[in-house]
Amino acid sequence: MKKRRVTLNLDEDVVEALEAIGGRSLSATANDALRDAVAVAAHQAALSRWLDELDERHGPPSAEEYDLADATLDAAMGLHEDSSSGA
Repeated sequence: MKKRRVTLNLDEDVVEALEAIGGRSLSATANDALRDAVAVAAHQAALSRWLDELDERHGPPSAEEYDLADATLDAAMGLHEDSSSGA
């Protein structure tokens, strides 16, 4: 891939973390980390735009729908309270 030289000042702890990850070089490790972070940010932005579109088409979720979504996520993540545990 074509390279472009830029000056980038990083905090010491960030440099240490990148060095700890290892890899071919600090530049390559930083490129990989930044590429991943940019991909995550782009995905989150696309998701936010999609949710805004759904709100425009269908209106925002009701309080009951939020509660159902929270309960569903809690159950999926094993966070629901088990009444049989005696807790």
